[in-house]
Amino acid sequence: MVLKYLGLPYVYGSSSDLAVDCSAFVQKIYADLGIKIPRTSRDQWANLTTVQGALHQGDLVFFSFGGSQVDHVGIYLGRGVFAHANSYGSRVVIESLDSPYYKKVYRGAKRIELSSAGTPASP
Repeated sequence: MVLKYLGLPYVYGSSSDLAVDCSAFVQKIYADLGIKIPRTSRDQWANLTTVQGALHQGDLVFFSFGGSQVDHVGIYLGRGVFAHANSYGSRVVIESLDSPYYKKVYRGAKRIELSSAGTPASP
């Protein structure tokens, strides 16, 4: 699913087929799977289940570039890498969570726990 979005341009606030921001990218990936999640990274952070223990593929990884509040999100792909719509690179990319920069701004991970109806369970 992620591969079809690689290289898609980053535009803050965008959620189209031509450009996305970080949370729209994550929302589109899950929409492709038939799963609705909140639109913004802050709402995703506030409404999804906190990961306890090791990360799993598909977990959402959150960052804070501008202070204490979460302001960026990506999708963990396994083996220490994640996909995200990167404002610095201006496109959807895959990068390492182990890079010093992302280690410094990492805030935590959330998991989308599905109910029997295929929608996110309440946290």
